[in-house]
Amino acid sequence: MPPRADTERGHGRVRIRRGRLRKLRLSRGWTQDELAALAGCSRGAVSTWETTGRPPRPDRLQRLARVFDVPVSYLIEAGFSSPLHCLRTSAGLLQKDVARLLKVCTSTYCDVENGRQDVPERWVPILSNTYGVAPSAIRGLPVSVAPNNGGGGAGS
Repeated sequence: MPPRADTERGHGRVRIRRGRLRKLRLSRGWTQDELAALAGCSRGAVSTWETTGRPPRPDRLQRLARVFDVPVSYLIEAGFSSPLHCLRTSAGLLQKDVARLLKVCTSTYCDVENGRQDVPERWVPILSNTYGVAPSAIRGLPVSVAPNNGGGGAGS
């Protein structure tokens, strides 16, 4: 199956640990229908997460973590994600949510999250507070985690 273009929700970048999700559900004696009711979604969504590893959107991922009383990081595999992407996903936020907090356009935040630009110093305290990590953790993030294939235009 070809990769999907909906990377805003992290598809293709962050995967749910499908075996772990299934084990958590079964250890509580829940059916997929019961977990779906607790997570506020359809049984089909739960089935998709357990069989494909495709993650739910960040807010639903947060809800799953609360249902199981585990950190989001316990439920996901980072794969090819940048550290900022993992932090954002763990916080249950979309790129547009973080961009709004930073008072920038989504594409600007996306460039930084994907390592095409350094994290601006003025963002450090906002991201640190939003993600609950030390400012030094934000400042120390690697740049250029995603290769630039020349498609970014002038100034990339």
